[in-house]
Amino acid sequence: MKTVTLLTPLILSSLRPRKMEYVLHDAQCDGLALRVQPGGAKSWVCWKRDAGKTRRVTLGRFEDMDLDTAREAFHGHMGNSQRAPAPLQRNTLTFSALCTAFLDAKRGIYANSTLSSLGCYLDTQLLPAFGRSKIARITTPDIAEWFYAYSRSRPGGANQALGHFTTILNWGQEAGHLPADLPNPAAPLRFNRRLARGRMLSSGQLRRLAAVLDSATARQRDAADAIWLMLLTGCRSGEILRLKWDEVRKDKLALRRTKTGPREVNLSDAAIQYLSRLRKQRRSSYVFPAQRTKQPHRISIDHAWQTFKHLAGLPDGIRLHDLRHTYASHAIMSGETLYMTGKLLGHRSPDSTERYAHLDASYLAKAADKVAREVDELLSG
Repeated sequence: MKTVTLLTPLILSSLRPRKMEYVLHDAQCDGLALRVQPGGAKSWVCWKRDAGKTRRVTLGRFEDMDLDTAREAFHGHMGNSQRAPAPLQRNTLTFSALCTAFLDAKRGIYANSTLSSLGCYLDTQLLPAFGRSKIARITTPDIAEWFYAYSRSRPGGANQALGHFTTILNWGQEAGHLPADLPNPAAPLRFNRRLARGRMLSSGQLRRLAAVLDSATARQRDAADAIWLMLLTGCRSGEILRLKWDEVRKDKLALRRTKTGPREVNLSDAAIQYLSRLRKQRRSSYVFPAQRTKQPHRISIDHAWQTFKHLAGLPDGIRLHDLRHTYASHAIMSGETLYMTGKLLGHRSPDSTERYAHLDASYLAKAADKVAREVDELLSG
């Protein structure tokens, strides 16, 4: 059986000899292949018809030719002088091959936790369903049958997996691995209805929490400062705890590691002043260095958060991550759009931001009163 692979430098460097010779055909250059022999020798090969017979032609050793050079040699041998690779054959690339290339490209960009979560959805759902299928042959009914079957047990998980499928296909087109006009078979499907996740702190709860943070003990001071910065920036706890001073710029944070890769966070005047005060007190390269462990920075403030939450009289169900929900909700209540709030949070889709939108009861009461007054004026002429 012909093994077609989306060849990348990482895949090529990881190839090892087997007991039997094997051949990998290049998904982006129909006719070119890499031959790997049991003794470890690797060579670029192609096939040519001569006098009614097909014969294998060796283009060169793997050690002497990189992937681009091998493709160029193939085109030259076949009588094509163009330097650019041949157009991608629509029916050769499998979903599994595209996923491998996607993960290779995102290592070092996505956080390990993000890659781990993505890998779980790939291994348990997407690859068993579509891994061996050639992308051009995956149809909307195929996607729908899998999606609705998964939705019966885990509607939220089905949404996540469907989103990953679209993300990988979009990347394939942007990276040139798929034709730009190749339709996404998942596009006609609609996500399962989702309720807003998490909770937000009301105005009164925020005031009580602020009083507790301001009166934190010396031992709790670092954790209190980290929580203040989460509230002022909307960053995740991990992004704040591993923050380095060389990532703190004049009016923004240039974060190297986030859930979805590097991003910039614009700082308010209050956040700038808070960081300026902390800079005068710190002598480490990290904003929150570890105190009693071998780690270079603090890993968790969960224990301190439980204490602060109890002292502020917050409900037991309020999580540390709900401070991010609070930031997003107050941004929306202040008049920011979902799109702009998503930019502040580092989201790529407004759909992600919408799940963070919670509204304060006092805000809803004011909105209801405003609408009632306008309706009353209309009714009274």
